[in-house]
Amino acid sequence: MPGIRSVQHGVFALSLLLALGFAPRASAFALFSGFVGENIQETLELAPRWSSISGLDDGIQVGVHPDFATALSTQEGEDLLIEQRVLDAFAAWENPVLDFDITLGASGTVESVDLGFEFDLFAVSNSHSIFSDNGFFGFTSARFSSTSELRTLTNGQVVEGYSITGVDIYLNIDLLFAIVPIGQAARLDAITRLLIHEIGHGIGLGHPNGDDPFGVQTNYDTDFDPLNAMTIDPNDPFSALLESDNRDAEAIMSNTPCGINPMQLCDAAVFTTLQLDDIGGRDALYPVPEPSTGLMVSLGLIALACRRSSWS
Repeated sequence: MPGIRSVQHGVFALSLLLALGFAPRASAFALFSGFVGENIQETLELAPRWSSISGLDDGIQVGVHPDFATALSTQEGEDLLIEQRVLDAFAAWENPVLDFDITLGASGTVESVDLGFEFDLFAVSNSHSIFSDNGFFGFTSARFSSTSELRTLTNGQVVEGYSITGVDIYLNIDLLFAIVPIGQAARLDAITRLLIHEIGHGIGLGHPNGDDPFGVQTNYDTDFDPLNAMTIDPNDPFSALLESDNRDAEAIMSNTPCGINPMQLCDAAVFTTLQLDDIGGRDALYPVPEPSTGLMVSLGLIALACRRSSWS
């Protein structure tokens, strides 16, 4: 039986409050783990991700602790809004092959990547041990096999690599209370962005920014144009990727979206949708297979028949 390895990532406490910097935008992404192969292709193949071995086929099971929404609420009825933001945050990452099955108020959550749901969500105070030596708004712990094994990618390719098997996400109640003065709408957006960021770690993505406190991660892109989207070939998702120094400070997966300017909220800190590099990273790790030619022909014939029917 393969051993296990855990990786942890957090988001700086200042990241939601620092002003907007002027780093060049870039469509690129980084990986959550430090595994490195002999080349880019091997590194990306090996990179931990959810697979059929670890529950991807029937939807990744998510348990939200019963106190999660109420612990983050600052006024009556806000817990329902926060629960909706949880659903929104997971939905942001979904594509036709990456799906989450979410249980709100789940009694089976456990603070251990080895137990509970495949994803467990907790809202805890700043005095919790997970935040004892840092100033993070959020923190993600992930468990994955330390021995590579054959697993099937979402496009049907069978490659050797690592599977994520358990994730715990923690949000810091006290620091999120500290941003109450920005207003309820902005605070809910900030919580949503934070959740999307931490979920991104939980599916295998790292920080694309160059000042990552956990060490600068290799950044991947399909070219060196800082503004265009990545075109990922679902049949060979790693073929066009190369190392890039161009990084998107405003990416959801950046943990310093507002740069290093004077303290104030910036637009990127409340983004609630994936940016180009976030999408590229997701689609590289979880490629969506293209419809077969036969299926496309069948759909075309159906569409043509419908049009002819409407003419008659």
